[in-house]
Amino acid sequence: MNTTPTTSNKQLFTVIVAAAAGTLIEWYDLFLAIILAPVLSENLFPKSETKFLETLAVVLSSYLIRPLGSLIFGAIGDKTGRKKSFLVSLLLMGGATFLVGCIPGYAAVGWLAPIMLLVFRLAQGLAISGEYTGATIYVAEHAPPNKRGYYTGFIQSTAPLGLFVCLCTVFATRALMSTPDFAAYGWRIPFLFSAVLVVVSYIARKQLGESPVYAQLKAAGKTTQAPISEAFQTPGNGALMLRAIFGGCAAQATLMQTSQFVTLFFLQRSAMLSPNTAILVLAAAILLAGPSFQFFGGLSDKLGRKKLMLSGLILSAILVPIVFYLFLKIGNPAELKEVHEISTTATIQLIGLALLINVATAMVYGPIGAFMLELFPTRIRYTSMGFAYNIGNGVIGGSTAFITELLKKTLIVGAMFAPLVGLIYPLALVIIAIIVNATSVPETYKNSLTD
Repeated sequence: MNTTPTTSNKQLFTVIVAAAAGTLIEWYDLFLAIILAPVLSENLFPKSETKFLETLAVVLSSYLIRPLGSLIFGAIGDKTGRKKSFLVSLLLMGGATFLVGCIPGYAAVGWLAPIMLLVFRLAQGLAISGEYTGATIYVAEHAPPNKRGYYTGFIQSTAPLGLFVCLCTVFATRALMSTPDFAAYGWRIPFLFSAVLVVVSYIARKQLGESPVYAQLKAAGKTTQAPISEAFQTPGNGALMLRAIFGGCAAQATLMQTSQFVTLFFLQRSAMLSPNTAILVLAAAILLAGPSFQFFGGLSDKLGRKKLMLSGLILSAILVPIVFYLFLKIGNPAELKEVHEISTTATIQLIGLALLINVATAMVYGPIGAFMLELFPTRIRYTSMGFAYNIGNGVIGGSTAFITELLKKTLIVGAMFAPLVGLIYPLALVIIAIIVNATSVPETYKNSLTD
């Protein structure tokens, strides 16, 4: 067995800061169109009753294309190095996000507007598929074996922090202008602002060296020249990818989407709260829950990845239906059909409820980056992890916001359950994950990254 190369604490700190900052910005870019889906539907789509659902479908495209992107960037990462892959992905993401802010309205260019949004969302999906996997592997391959969960936990925390920065940017932009001005042109500002963040992050990442584990593999002449075919043809590797997808990854993604975007849309469209109130509730909950993602990543170094993930899945299955029921009872007890304001006490209660499901989600998401990369051998780690992660996190779990809205519009149930019917999808994925995780997912936290 090879020994894992060591990295000084100073080098490791630089690696984590540069990798995490870039990943945070990429999550910010990816989430922005989801947060602003209501205003995008007003500006870039024709007037219709289904325009919000159509907008979500286009936004969803960035998740559906991620498996393809994972193969492209995975091949780059396994053949030529981790660093090159996530530099290219950062620039692709930044360019696409900036251009979303430049799209002319539907009134000016007709169907070209939603088509341009689709093209740029596809580019973003390709980019994030390489970014997250590359950053997580890059940090883990620098980290001590007994602290991989702890250090990759900083990468895990970039998703909720990216959303928090996104929410704050949108909230601040809304606060600085009138509602008509924001709807007319102000929504473009958060997209354009991301270009500054991307340039700063690229300069920081450019100074980094290659991962020591990958450098050791390359020096030994053991890198693969056919990572895609090897990932699918290596005996047992396909089964590992399926276990990763259905034993945690798809459920983790659906919980992230449920605790964040489904919560935001539910508070706005079912509880009928104002956009600012809904954003405030979610932003506060994410800020308070932020440290728990890194905490649970670190705890998994001591207790194991599987035990924490399984506990988080079971807790989430219990909490999600209860929390969303209480969202309605506290946020709209009179069952009003128009947008309304609520008391400070009710707002604090909603923040507490949102915090509960975000912490339960963190129990699954915090350890999952280390869990995923520890499953696969170094020479095909980027491709294997990237493909499994982006099938589960992108296609299956990433469809949650769209499918929950679709279920609410198509399934006919009693008035009491109508707002909650969309939760069938995330709960089904969580239950599947509990069964698969408990019966067939291996423990990984003691695996060597150089085997």
